[in-house]
Amino acid sequence: MLIFAAHLLTYYQTNAMKLTFWEIIIILLIGCSCSVSEKRIPGYDDIIKAESLMEQYRDSVMTNPKSVINFFSDARDELTDSISSYLLLAPIANSYYFLNEVDTAMVLFQRILDFSEHERENANHDFIIKRLKFLKSSVFTSLGVYYSQIGLLDSAAVYFDKSIQNAPSVASYINLADIYLQKGDFPSASRYYRRVLFLVDSLNQGELHYFSIFSGMAKLYQDLDNFAMAEQYYQQASRYSENVDVYAKIYFETTLGNFYFFAKEYEKALECHRKSDRLADATSQPLSHAIPKTNIGEVYIMLEQPDSARFYLNQAKELLGPLFSMPQFNFYITGLYAALALLEGDMREAEKLLLHPFDTLSVNPQYLYFHNRRMQDFYLRKKDFEKAFHYRMEAETYNDSIRSVKVRNNIAEIDARYSQDTTLLRKDILIAQTENRALQWRNTTVAIVALLVFVLLSVAGIILYIRKRNEIRLLQQQATNTGLRMEIIRNRLSPHFIFNTLNLFMPVLRKYSDMESPFRRLVQFLRDHLVASEQIATPLQQEIERVQNFLQLQALKPTVKIRTDWHIPPDTPMDTLVPSMSIQIPAENALKYAFLPDCTDAHLQFLIKQENEVLYVAIEDNGVGYHPDRQSDPEKGSGSGLKMLRQTIELLNAKNSAPITFKIENKGIDTPPGQGTHVSLQIPVNYTFEL
Repeated sequence: MLIFAAHLLTYYQTNAMKLTFWEIIIILLIGCSCSVSEKRIPGYDDIIKAESLMEQYRDSVMTNPKSVINFFSDARDELTDSISSYLLLAPIANSYYFLNEVDTAMVLFQRILDFSEHERENANHDFIIKRLKFLKSSVFTSLGVYYSQIGLLDSAAVYFDKSIQNAPSVASYINLADIYLQKGDFPSASRYYRRVLFLVDSLNQGELHYFSIFSGMAKLYQDLDNFAMAEQYYQQASRYSENVDVYAKIYFETTLGNFYFFAKEYEKALECHRKSDRLADATSQPLSHAIPKTNIGEVYIMLEQPDSARFYLNQAKELLGPLFSMPQFNFYITGLYAALALLEGDMREAEKLLLHPFDTLSVNPQYLYFHNRRMQDFYLRKKDFEKAFHYRMEAETYNDSIRSVKVRNNIAEIDARYSQDTTLLRKDILIAQTENRALQWRNTTVAIVALLVFVLLSVAGIILYIRKRNEIRLLQQQATNTGLRMEIIRNRLSPHFIFNTLNLFMPVLRKYSDMESPFRRLVQFLRDHLVASEQIATPLQQEIERVQNFLQLQALKPTVKIRTDWHIPPDTPMDTLVPSMSIQIPAENALKYAFLPDCTDAHLQFLIKQENEVLYVAIEDNGVGYHPDRQSDPEKGSGSGLKMLRQTIELLNAKNSAPITFKIENKGIDTPPGQGTHVSLQIPVNYTFEL
């Protein structure tokens, strides 16, 4: 009875009638009181359990019918109530149908109908009567689907109508609309589609049914040659195509493929039909496999690829089996074979197929039009122009008839749409009159909210401006501090004093050839050091030369015995910019801290390469490892160079989306603990060195 109460509410809303507060309360009390009494009905719990199982395994009937048969057969043994047992027999029958065991399915459908009729005579409670009607409705729906698939549309319409009479549902109305569409009764199809669209919008169930409705309406306007409207509805249907069953997806791709076929966009049509064919792999019905393969074969005929066309047509014919003898299928596919023979120039085979006698009473006029066009083509090739002209006129007659029907249907569809739109307009006027009474309050509320939003946005803008200004000041201060630190380093070296002093000794050192070269190298190193300290970035080539000069000077010390290796691939771009002293500072730290005085196998290696728009620099040693807490010896240095390098990189990263990464860590698990330090520097190629 809760359903009855919902129907009452829907009826009043649909007819734009106003309900008072007490009327609504009375309707809901009727539903609630009846729902409480239903729990006292014998077998109530079993029926609820059966319906829950049916809903839970609803999709499995199509995707895995064998498991459904086994599961529900076992579940029926656990139920004591006969109605619940027959409720579970319905999905078993449907599963046999999807396994293509139609005879078995039909026997089970008839058992369910006989049981429902017998129990209906003795039923004395609305709850039981509704379940029996639902049971009959589900069987009639299944029978309607079967007869629609084999082309007996009148029988299908009768069964769908019976389904609606027993238990009206959105799905039943959609099925009936689809049948009218297949029958060519476009005004009735349009009326039902729009009626059910209004219904699902009113019940807020659009997400569940929009796909089926929009797909049907797209096919409707496609058949009316209104391709603009058809494309619009296809686009709307595609938005809801993810959560529908595989058969609905097959239908959608098939109709969309036909849309592109008649628009002569054969490549797009082939893509849709191939997708439909792949979707059919998840089904067990031969007809679901045969239809896409037939469509693919027809597209290949239009693309003049006879081998591919014959391959798919043969597969379709084999899958149809006994259904191939039905007039609709036989005439249609035989016509495709005739078109294929004409394409291949096999006139004898084409004549045999085209002149084969058919019962054309149940054949679609569109197929007869294509048949006469093929007959015209056949006789033109035989140069029998009299017969060719005769079949051309026959084709034109069918075409004019089809066009006239489409024109009448278009007019009738527009009239039906206008009538329904007029009804909806009157309803919208009543709703608008009610809404106007609240419009002033709504406008006032919107104005207040807008004012509050404006105030909040203004406050947020001021806060962001102040924060941004402070960030700019902070960056400027940090840049100034960095410049001062670098100036301090330069001042420590007193470069001009050193250069002047060394220049005094250079004439004297020319007498000592073994001393002149080291002193020149020292002067060059100091000059390069001064230039680097004044720059944020330097080319990789200059940084490497500076480090090599530094290492050669260090090698002059009798206590320094360090083996150095450079690994630089030839294709490494040496003009790539790197932070100034970014290689020299880690090298200096390695010489200062990495090796003990008694170390006899000191090794320092440099690895530089570019991959994936990133320059990789690594400095490794085999010393005592990285221990920052121990590296504070005043005699070796204060560590200010490393701090300066880190701070410079941090400032530069703030101006770049892809940052420089700089790491100092002990070498990995491949070496003993504490043996060696690994310094890595990764610099994006397009890095910007601007503070």
